[in-house]
Amino acid sequence: MNPRSFGAALAAAVVLFIWQSVSHIFIPWFHNSLNSFEDEQAIEAAILANAKVDGELTDGIYTLPNVNPHGDFQSKEELQSATKVAQQQMAEGVSIFAAVVTQGRGGMREGLAKQFVFNLLGALLVTFLLTKLSHDGMGCRMGVTVFFSLFAIVTAVLPNWAWWAFSGSHTGFLIFDHLIGWILAGYVLAKMVPKNESPEEEATTAKTA
Repeated sequence: MNPRSFGAALAAAVVLFIWQSVSHIFIPWFHNSLNSFEDEQAIEAAILANAKVDGELTDGIYTLPNVNPHGDFQSKEELQSATKVAQQQMAEGVSIFAAVVTQGRGGMREGLAKQFVFNLLGALLVTFLLTKLSHDGMGCRMGVTVFFSLFAIVTAVLPNWAWWAFSGSHTGFLIFDHLIGWILAGYVLAKMVPKNESPEEEATTAKTA
């Protein structure tokens, strides 16, 4: 990948990052899709008292109900019984999917830095593909970018709604945020990525650089 292509990916990542900042800060949809517990201190105390593995407080993913088929069951019948109870609770009762962190997780700066790195990696992957296309029109390039955005939505966002009960409002925001962001990034890439970057052209560019 030559410097012009890398520059295009970097510009796309910046545009995507700016859009994400706007959608999360200035559009109320994201924050409105997140509910708060009525008594946060009670929930925190309950988590600290129960988020344990082998008796030790442990960060990680916790689910309720939770039946581990590889756990300590005395018989196949005992596992089947526990699974049936869990499935009934999932269908009719309280269920929880929670990422639990008990000692802090780095703050906003670390999260924003990681988000930008992920944006750049995504833009680099799409850029690499665009440089190999035989068709280099704006519509084709933007279409490819949006296609991969839709692929990520179908394979990563929607399964969280299907399996872990992400709300329709929150899932809708994630789809909106992801799709609009990559439409904007796709436009930047379509305009800036060099046309038909063949191996011969890459070699010529490298020699003249």
